[in-house]
Amino acid sequence: MRWRSIRVRLTAWYAAVLAAGLGLFGISVWLALNRSLNETIDESLEDRVTGVRRFMEDQIGALSIEEIRMEFREHSVLGPGGDLFQVCDGQGNWLYRSAPLADGEVSIRLPDALPRKGLYEDRLVLKTPLRFLSRPVEVRGQRYTVQVAAPMGELLEATERFKLALLVLIPGVVLVACVGGYWMSRRALAPIDRIIDDTAAIGARNLERRLQVPQTKDELERLSRTINSMLDRLETAFRRITQFTADASHELRTPTALVRTTAELALRKKRAPAEYEQALRQILSESERTTALIDNLLTLARADSGRETLKLEPVDLSAAMQEPVAAARKLAEARGLSFEARLPDGPCSVTGDTAALRRLAMILIDNAMKYTPAPGWVRMAIRKTAGSAILEVQDSGMGISAEDLPHIFERFYRADKARGCDGGAGLGLSIAKWIVEQHGGEIKVESGPSQGATFRVHLPLAA
Repeated sequence: MRWRSIRVRLTAWYAAVLAAGLGLFGISVWLALNRSLNETIDESLEDRVTGVRRFMEDQIGALSIEEIRMEFREHSVLGPGGDLFQVCDGQGNWLYRSAPLADGEVSIRLPDALPRKGLYEDRLVLKTPLRFLSRPVEVRGQRYTVQVAAPMGELLEATERFKLALLVLIPGVVLVACVGGYWMSRRALAPIDRIIDDTAAIGARNLERRLQVPQTKDELERLSRTINSMLDRLETAFRRITQFTADASHELRTPTALVRTTAELALRKKRAPAEYEQALRQILSESERTTALIDNLLTLARADSGRETLKLEPVDLSAAMQEPVAAARKLAEARGLSFEARLPDGPCSVTGDTAALRRLAMILIDNAMKYTPAPGWVRMAIRKTAGSAILEVQDSGMGISAEDLPHIFERFYRADKARGCDGGAGLGLSIAKWIVEQHGGEIKVESGPSQGATFRVHLPLAA
């Protein structure tokens, strides 16, 4: 048994609360019982004092001291409480003194030394616990002290038995409650143990496994569904990382092998300077392609980790596109294509990162020209609508098939069958989509076989 487990702590807390509650209840009942019994005894003593006072009012004027004592003796035998009372006058002379109190030499206070309501006392007389009431009374102009007593032995024995019962019963109840509480908590937390064991058994090789969801409509069902949802996200992320690593390795292997092969062939025998120059140009071209691929991979990796952040500020989209438009004209001329740009005359202000927006435009323009055979055309346009700026790049290429269209923004995906085979690594559109999402915008594509493609980016206007 693990002492720091939840079930042990729940049981200990439950036992502590129960013990405290039962303890307070037992003490309260015991005190209430004592008080109730004492009040009953006190009322009985008051009734006896009243009876003695009435007897004195009836008899004390007509009888002598000896006759009064005889009457007191008979009264004590007949009256309630037995022969446990004594009476003295204001000078301390005894009118009557019962034998048990006389044998115990129980002292009595004079009437002037007592409060009007009397004085209650607990004394031990001849090893017997007694409760006394001493009260001053006035009979025929004379003040007397009447002192009566009641035995407390049976009362104390009853309270002691009750206290003993509480001392035995409360720990027993707490012990039984602890055992029952531990069993209930263990049974209630058993599904948690199963969830822990099932979760611990899931690793990188079996991420497709899921927890069994209990149909209990409680927190355990919610916990199981939450963990399964987390496992879904982990499996998706793990597969993306695995696919990303495999695709990156595949993409990097080709240019690396080509560079190595070209260098080995160039060094295998002596060649003319023109052949060396051609080999070096081929190595440089592949190195540039590899560098661009690595840059794109690093961009996506930083984006996935959240470390690639853009500096968003008010940007005139028309002014920012001047540089990509100039580069696009040169690229179109080199490829034998026609390029047209339509930019608004006035400012078109958006909240964005200038460098990222230029990169977005160049990715879309380069993608359009890469898959548009000569003599084709590529057009770029910027226009404003209600609340957003639209950047549109359209080409006259072969278009994108319906089966490829949902996947073109996935990493390393290339629709080579419909768009030609002169493609890149398939990362450009993934980066473009990330840039658009970072700007709070949306990118869409419309295309069909032999219909060209139109990429349309919606960016919110700056306030």
